[in-house]
Amino acid sequence: METLKASTRDDINLYVESMTVANPIGVVCIIHGFGEHIGRYRHVMQLLNDSKFNVYGVDLRGHGKSGGLKGHAPDLMSLINDIEEFLKIVRAEHLYLPLFLFGHSMGGNLVLNYVLRDKSKELSGFIASAPWIKLAFQPPRWKEQLGSLMARIAPKFRQPNGLNSLHLSKDPEVSRQYDLDPLVNFKISAGLFSAINFGAEYLLEHQKEITLNGYLFHGKSDRIIDYKATMKLALDNPDHITWKLWEGVFHEAHNDLEQKEVIKEWIDWMIHIIKTSKVN
Repeated sequence: METLKASTRDDINLYVESMTVANPIGVVCIIHGFGEHIGRYRHVMQLLNDSKFNVYGVDLRGHGKSGGLKGHAPDLMSLINDIEEFLKIVRAEHLYLPLFLFGHSMGGNLVLNYVLRDKSKELSGFIASAPWIKLAFQPPRWKEQLGSLMARIAPKFRQPNGLNSLHLSKDPEVSRQYDLDPLVNFKISAGLFSAINFGAEYLLEHQKEITLNGYLFHGKSDRIIDYKATMKLALDNPDHITWKLWEGVFHEAHNDLEQKEVIKEWIDWMIHIIKTSKVN
């Protein structure tokens, strides 16, 4: 593993990790979910290496080892632009390899929004895991009203996110390690929550405009993010999106008991995309 740095357009340092192999067939860039960091994906990165993919992951602003107020971003486009700066670093290392963008939960929301706005045509495809489009539960009304107010007058105001780590995976060790992880953040700012909600609304309005090949998947037993919103987005765009619903799988499919099967399926999808593009 190697570490790199990228900088945002407003001069926040972003922490980047890479795991590379000899003679890679492609590159995968990972965008993590809210409150976590790229270190929680090293087993995913290893499996990608085993399939001959180079892998890069970034701690988003306000997360992990990157700079910025923990749990905060001023708006959606700041995060989209951060992903673009991250991808510039990666593409400079690999000018001609097929490039895929993977995102989980909040990261899935950001990947989908990035794909909708990306005009560079550098990506070969994208993967979104349980993208944060709609919560699987209804927050208290007072909390929603307070968050909406603070997003306008004090966007850096933070509240506990209320996430139950037992809902991440059926494996209790995943919950234990998450709760003890010093790099995990348990507060979300009004600005970031507003930004993700704005991104979700944009996706619902523009989902049929996605023209890049993508693979979306979700655990049916996810109690954090509503799988039905992901399913609708995928099924409304069958020409470009491959859809997989995993029975009995929790929010973090890559950390659940079925993780190897889950990860292998979207790796196989990427390999198919690469082989198909060579034929065409």
